Amino acid sequence: TNCQIGVFGAYVSERGHAFIDRALYLPKDWTSKPERLKQAHVPDDVVFATKPALASMMIERSIEAGVPFRWVAADSVYGVGDVERTLRRAGIGYVLGVKGNHWFGSWTMEPLIAGEAKDIAAGLPDQAWRRLSA
Repeated sequence: TNCQIGVFGAYVSERGHAFIDRALYLPKDWTSKPERLKQAHVPDDVVFATKPALASMMIERSIEAGVPFRWVAADSVYGVGDVERTLRRAGIGYVLGVKGNHWFGSWTMEPLIAGEAKDIAAGLPDQAWRRLSA
């Protein structure tokens, strides 16, 4: 990878939207080469962090800053792991994309739902779907 990849946090409300945080993602290939980091003027305290770890740090900063938000949406890069854990611990709702082969198991027994996301989605009747604007 020889390009800049950003992780961004945006605040969205009925009044509009704005970016409120950002982080530059650096792949391990970069962070494992101190000379390359030095040549690129990357600060000494920058270490490798996954995109979900960067997003989790942004969520935590937003909470600490008192940003009023009730839920977070993100694509499948952020769908399971760090981001979900951060949001659950904070009691914040979320809509996170997952890959089609992600395994789900329902938290309740009625109705029991388990399997890969693509199979669960394919098995739902048309009336189970509702289009929402986000």
